[in-house]
Amino acid sequence: MSLMEILIFLLNRKKYSICIPVIAGILGFILASIVQPYYNSEIIIRLDNTASKSGISSLVKNVAPANLLGSLGTGMSGPQEDEDLYLEILGGRDVLLATIEKFRLDTIYKNLKYKEALLKAAEKDINVKVNELTGMITCSYEAKNKVLARDLVRFIVDEANSIYVRLRRERALQTIEHLNSFRQNILASVDSSSQALINFYRDNNLLNLASQFQLTLATLAGYEDQIKNLKISEVKAGADNSSAAELSKRRAILEREFQKLRGEFSDDYLPNKKSVYVNSDWAIEKLIEQERLEGNLKRLFITLEMVEGNIVMEEANAAKNLPVIQIVQDAYLPDYKSGPKRAIWAIAAFLLSVGIIYSIMILYGVLNNDIPCEEKTRDNLKKLINSCQPK
Repeated sequence: MSLMEILIFLLNRKKYSICIPVIAGILGFILASIVQPYYNSEIIIRLDNTASKSGISSLVKNVAPANLLGSLGTGMSGPQEDEDLYLEILGGRDVLLATIEKFRLDTIYKNLKYKEALLKAAEKDINVKVNELTGMITCSYEAKNKVLARDLVRFIVDEANSIYVRLRRERALQTIEHLNSFRQNILASVDSSSQALINFYRDNNLLNLASQFQLTLATLAGYEDQIKNLKISEVKAGADNSSAAELSKRRAILEREFQKLRGEFSDDYLPNKKSVYVNSDWAIEKLIEQERLEGNLKRLFITLEMVEGNIVMEEANAAKNLPVIQIVQDAYLPDYKSGPKRAIWAIAAFLLSVGIIYSIMILYGVLNNDIPCEEKTRDNLKKLINSCQPK
């Protein structure tokens, strides 16, 4: 039994092999025209990312001391997290249950005993897609009632928006609480840093280190000029002149004073409270320490200002009740059915009939010796048919 023999057998019986499948396809086409059509309506939205505010964590990293960063962990989120949350709500159980109850979908999806089965049946007809390039969210629904299809997708996005607004408000309140706690930590750190700066001045007998350092440098410059002038005067006076000895004493005194302000200092050195001058080498080290203390205090004030600004912003988010979605294309009443597709039904009926009719014809041909095959194969087929018949 070859393929060519089977093909010749089928072509010799065009009445059955061609006419019946064609008639089945026509019947499928007619049936698709008679069956009640169903319609698809869709709504296209985008998430209003201006409503979401990014957290201050990344900004605070640039200004806050490292020991405060561990306590920051605000509940604020970025646009991608907001979109993921909205999509999770949109396709979530709560929205689907509210939709089923609102539109009495249990009367449409009949013979479903359990609620989970009803949820799965409704979920199959509700399609949510996200355009990765534009960020547009499309929600569509197919139903035999075109008004139902339009109103249902509108309800779904509105219900998801209501839930999202409530969650965002709750999150804003939690964030405000966290920011207030963080603000208290910053205020405590401000007090601590301020006291450290006060103790720095008090412990080092300082009034204004920068000004004292500048004054010391000016004095050193004056001492240096005087010492040079005295040396010149000594040379002019000569070694045996009594005025030269006096000039030498004055120069030695100035050099000792210069050394006190410019030379090395001991570990326990502190400026004299009765003088505003400081050792210049010691002052350089203390200036670096002062800049570090003042820098920490300045960063704390910047962080505090940012946190207070975010508290105001989150309080505004908690108070407002605005939608977080923008409707790009509203749901509409479809004027053309989305199914059943007559061409698809016709092709499906044609192919199904081909499979059935050809199988029956080939089996008949083999059993009646119209298609040559081995006798053993024919006997096996007869035994199989006999075994299937009721006794």
